[in-house]
This record gives sequence, structure tokens and C-alpha cells, in this order.
Amino acid sequence: MKKFDYYQPETLRDAFALMEKFNGRARYVAGGTDLIVRIKKKDVQPDALISLRNIEELKGIRHTRGGVSLGSMTRIRDMERDTTIARDYPALKQAAAVLANPQIRNVATVGGNFCNAAPCADCAPPLLIMETTLALEGPGGKRDIPAEEFFKGPGETCLQPFEILKAINVPNPKSKTPNPKSITMTFLKTGRVAQDLAIASAAALVVTEGKICRKCRLAAGSVAPVPMRLKRAEKLVEGQEITPELLEHVAKAVEDEISPITDIRSTEAYRRIVTGVMIRRAIEA
Repeated sequence: MKKFDYYQPETLRDAFALMEKFNGRARYVAGGTDLIVRIKKKDVQPDALISLRNIEELKGIRHTRGGVSLGSMTRIRDMERDTTIARDYPALKQAAAVLANPQIRNVATVGGNFCNAAPCADCAPPLLIMETTLALEGPGGKRDIPAEEFFKGPGETCLQPFEILKAINVPNPKSKTPNPKSITMTFLKTGRVAQDLAIASAAALVVTEGKICRKCRLAAGSVAPVPMRLKRAEKLVEGQEITPELLEHVAKAVEDEISPITDIRSTEAYRRIVTGVMIRRAIEA
């Protein structure tokens, strides 16, 4: 493993200055649960690591009437234990609770899980269905983007040179719905064994009025180059009564919309079938 320098700045300004000093040959590191493994495998060979651990403005869960803001350095374990997240954003709590194991969740961060840009990122599908926005910042300034525009490919994001993910802002769906009891959401995941990366994952958010679905948001992971919204399947559900026949139709549509691959964990054919089944079950739940 190549030797590298290690820095622990206490402000974003210092972090940006260090990255500029190394002219992009350094890497930001959050929990390190993914990056350190990649360094050991020699997939990446940075000249330096710039830890974001000591930058206070990147930490913490901030609840407001309009939603929740997750600092990018918020640990997965803290999300899992937060009672307000469990109540208002249950799909996110469910995803946090099945990410790897408690030892990893005590170190891994929500920002790191997102910025790693793995197709199997557990936190991505629930954040996509809740129409999350991401606060990005770099030497050139700040900008906000929809979460679904963040991923560009496996391991690739829209982050510009030296830029970091500062916060993940999730609107509270109950604040936009006259009858909050009509909102349900869930996250499902399947893997070869417990603690393994997902073979496939699915998230659903459904707003109903009586028996009619007024809003549907669906997302899946591990079945495309990036975590993805299933917009064609969403349109089949909105405005309709959710019946077994409709759900069978939706499951088939999901199989056609995704683009999985065959790898060491699963075949392409199995991923198609299981994702359709999981989306159907998520809507039912």
C-alpha cells in the first residue's frame, strides 16, 4: 500500500486549502469504511487523506418543522437511533438498520455512503423517494441539487474538483400532505447473507386518498449503474386504486425499467425478478 500523508482540518476552508495544495491528488475521507478498503486493494492511490472528522459544521441531525438536515458526517448509527427519523422517515431508519453491522454503522457516515456512489448504497433509495436535496460546497461557492442528479455512474458523482457534500436535506412529507396518516413508506433489501451488500433493494413512498394513490415514489438499488428512481412504474400507480392486478403490472414494469448485471452476488435475471417482487411488496406494505 502506498504511503500517504494524513490531515485533520477543523474548518472547510482549511480542507479546501489542503486539497488545492495537493492539486486534487488527495482524497477526502469520512468514516473510511469504503475508501480504506479501496486503498488497500490499490484501486486508488492518493498522496494524502484529508479527514472531515473534526469539522463540526458537517456533523449532526437537525430537525425543523419542514424536514431534517443530515450533516454529511452524521454516523449511520446515529440515524438508526434517532426517534424522529424512525417516526417521520421510517424507510431511512430501516435502511440504516441493515447497513453492514453495528461496528461499521458506528463509523460509517451518511455522506460517505452517498459519495462512494456504489449502486448498492443502502441509504440512497429511501433518500431518493423523499425528494431529497444535497448541499454541496467548494472553493467556488455553494450549490443545491436534487439527490437523483448526484450519481453519474459507479463510483462517479457530480461533485466538482475539491467540492464536498455538506448536508443532506430531507423534506418532511407530512408537512405537504393534508392528512399525514395517508403517507406510508418502507425500505426492503435482500442479500446472500446478513451484513452483505444488497443483491437488490427497494424503497416506496405512497400517499393515498381513500383507496386511490395520489402520489407514488419508487426507487431501487443494485440493479443499475446508479441507485435509481423508477419513474415509469410510479406513473402506473398514481391516480389508481392499488389492487393485486395493478401490483402485478407494476412488478413487470419494474423488471423492464431496471438494467441489472450478473456478478458474484447474483444473476441479471434473478435481480430483475426479485426487484419487481420487492417493489410490489414495498407498495403493499
